[in-house]
Amino acid sequence: MKKLVLVFLFIYLPVIVIEAQSTKQPSNSKNKYIDPGEAKEHFNHNNFLWAMPVYKQLLKQDPSNGEYNHKLGMCYLNTNINKTLAIPYLEKAAAANKTDKTIVYSLGLAYQYAGRFDDAITIYKEYIKGAIPKDKEKAEHQIESCENGKEFIKHPKNITYENLGKDINSEFPDYYPFVSEDENTLAFTTRRKENLGGKVEVDGYFSSDIYISKKVNGVWGKPVNLGGPINTRYDEQVVSLSPDGSKMIIYMDRIDSLGNIYEAKEKDKAFKRMVKLSANVNSDFETSGSISPDGNTIFFASKREGGMGETDIYLARKLPNGQWAKAQNLGKKINTTYKEDFPEIAPDGVTLYFSSQGHDGMGDFDLFQSTWNPEGNTWTIPVNLGYPINSVGEERSISFAKNDKVAYISALRPEGFGDLDIYKVTFHSDSNIVLQNYVRTSDSSKTIDASVSIVNLATKGTDAVPLNYTPNHVSGKFISFLAPGKYEITITSKGYKTYTKEFVVSEKTNEEDDTIKKFTLKK
Repeated sequence: MKKLVLVFLFIYLPVIVIEAQSTKQPSNSKNKYIDPGEAKEHFNHNNFLWAMPVYKQLLKQDPSNGEYNHKLGMCYLNTNINKTLAIPYLEKAAAANKTDKTIVYSLGLAYQYAGRFDDAITIYKEYIKGAIPKDKEKAEHQIESCENGKEFIKHPKNITYENLGKDINSEFPDYYPFVSEDENTLAFTTRRKENLGGKVEVDGYFSSDIYISKKVNGVWGKPVNLGGPINTRYDEQVVSLSPDGSKMIIYMDRIDSLGNIYEAKEKDKAFKRMVKLSANVNSDFETSGSISPDGNTIFFASKREGGMGETDIYLARKLPNGQWAKAQNLGKKINTTYKEDFPEIAPDGVTLYFSSQGHDGMGDFDLFQSTWNPEGNTWTIPVNLGYPINSVGEERSISFAKNDKVAYISALRPEGFGDLDIYKVTFHSDSNIVLQNYVRTSDSSKTIDASVSIVNLATKGTDAVPLNYTPNHVSGKFISFLAPGKYEITITSKGYKTYTKEFVVSEKTNEEDDTIKKFTLKK
């Protein structure tokens, strides 16, 4: 998110607040003439909400217009109304303009959002033809996400969702929920009409404010706007809450200051003052952060010189004088060339949850978990939290209570009140272990065409159906979901010897450095 990339691209841009009446409202459907320039103006300002009805009217006048179909499809892709509604418009646009690769890629995204993974893969492969290396790599990454998605959906996590109800959620976007470890304090961000800004931004939504709710007799109380000086006419978003609920990290975007994080402490039962974190934390562009339960380490997402690509996750330790030391990049085990965001250190002080576009996900941002060894400053390989916590859309933040069985997230679900809602998620027992696997060749071939079969040795010789996988033809990667036990893997590929090996999966496999299983084929 930051406000939900794809959904709210604009949080990474300087916020410009405008009076609602100073921007043209969408054209009245009764007008005989619809101005295409009006739709273009809204679209170019990322105001997809207002551009959408204008493009609908334009298409009534000219149903086969490729540009109008393309733009309306993009409006659906960039809002939370229903991204799958983009498909028929993008299909028409692609048929009308067979040379515009951006339309092809967008259609692939629409199919992916609809869970039509094979259709999306076909479209991405079409996009790759003649693409420059950067665009080819982007499409290959999406193909891998689709392959992952097919596997994740086959093995859903055993969880239940509970919408927090109309006293917490609204018809507007409600997101970034953070809960204290005792589950009695909830802080979240919302873009509802009654926010202090009271104005519509260039994206067509109201500015964001932070609200807080307290649980009384097991029931969440009516959320309270934190008010000034925390909330202003600009955008404020909570990005972390301390385990005891007394401190929060806040993201703010200003015209003269692009992306910084602040700390606010509760005093006399109210959050009254924000302090901008030091230059060792805030440098070029910071989006989120979380302070360890002992207060001695901060984890934060930043895009700065020396990073690995986009936003990376860093840590900084507190010096004896109370200041933050120079930041350290968490390294390539956590960070990728894509975006990592929303590090949230759990109440145990060693479990880190974060979102990433680069690890083995099934959509845009997925949520992952890794375990920290503070003494050696090492990390276990990140593990995807699985489906349906992660989806074909975008998951950016998760906040766990003390027992690690209950978490709070924002999600789009049929029972919601409109746009993103806040949910309590309960995790039940789940025996499957997620494994990241790689098939490689001894001669370092650039492409891999292999078939994988995995058999549980406890069922070998019976009618049990083996698990079959097709590794990504470029990376050789595939994801498997296996219960603890002993297995035999068989890999076949034309031109290479058949590979057979036995291996063991245990409940601790995800905590070991050999989580990525590497299988090398030989001539």
